[in-house]
Amino acid sequence: MPQNNLSRRSFLAATGVLLGAGLDATARPDTPSLKEAYKNAFLIGTALDFRTPNEFNSAELEIIKSQFNVLTPENSMKPGSVHPQEDTWSWSQPDALVNFCGQNNMRTVGHTLVWHQQTNPWFFQDASREVALQRLRNHILTLVGRFKGKIMGWDVVNEAINDGGDSTTAATENLRQTPWLRAVGPDYLLQAFKFAREADPNVALHYNDYNIESGPKHESSVLLLKRLISDGAPITTVGIQGHWSVARITDQKLEEIERAIENYKALKLKVAITELDLTIAGQDGGQLGVAGRGRGPVPPPSPESLQAQADAYAKLFTVFLKHREVINRVTFWGLNDRRSWRAGQSPLIFDGENQAKPALQAIASAAAR
Repeated sequence: MPQNNLSRRSFLAATGVLLGAGLDATARPDTPSLKEAYKNAFLIGTALDFRTPNEFNSAELEIIKSQFNVLTPENSMKPGSVHPQEDTWSWSQPDALVNFCGQNNMRTVGHTLVWHQQTNPWFFQDASREVALQRLRNHILTLVGRFKGKIMGWDVVNEAINDGGDSTTAATENLRQTPWLRAVGPDYLLQAFKFAREADPNVALHYNDYNIESGPKHESSVLLLKRLISDGAPITTVGIQGHWSVARITDQKLEEIERAIENYKALKLKVAITELDLTIAGQDGGQLGVAGRGRGPVPPPSPESLQAQADAYAKLFTVFLKHREVINRVTFWGLNDRRSWRAGQSPLIFDGENQAKPALQAIASAAAR
């Protein structure tokens, strides 16, 4: 029988007590609610995990409940976290998140079923193609099946395309040389989507990646998606992660984002902005090496840089609103700057002390235009 690393019953009980007690405080009247501002356009989400029953303080819980109507587990449903050994599952954190969403009338996105990072070696140990596929099928059927009817969509395959590239690679799918590619072959993506559909006939199924809105990587993404659709993959949605920087939100970049949305729409796919953050300093991109942690004390951003961030966020949301018929969700990757994977680069709309930054009002104002 699969083991559980934590006591699910005690964890959920403690979480339920915490979430139900003393949290009726309302947001300040001058703080707009993004989920209300965009209720007629698309869902507004954030990414987090309930790692402990008291993970979030009352101010953070108020932000979660007042600003967002969909949550993505930042790490707890990734293969490395939820399925550390073939016969071992860790359900406490995923269950706590899904439980919280159910209690608070929020939707849940599952993230992620297949990824080259945060996947334990046992999936591939002494594995023929057939063994690797069987392990993948068991993983997906168990995870998706557990939350069937409680998840609005799954990021089925995450970041399968190589970074960079040129005109030569743009003419190919340019797939990463991942353990899944080596063990199974290029059809591992197709098989993953089919397994997910087998586990839940009705849930939305996403391909999720960063930097696929422009350049050779965008061209490769279109080729990959066309192949998957042609081969019968039940894909419904493309997730554009949106790990960008303020300096990169130029008119050209906005045009590239629009063009990518239109290209995916032409494939009859929905689009989600899945991991949005906009750094004031540092590189953009979704690769782990650009994260801003571990760089020592960082001076607070200036009023001018905060305003530049607000203006850039407003421009992005103006584009998203223009394409609301195809965009179904915009999710910020993290709750506040302190909790961000890019901590030190001030990427989000709440600072490390849970204070709304100018970007929040700018985004809300964009909805009212």
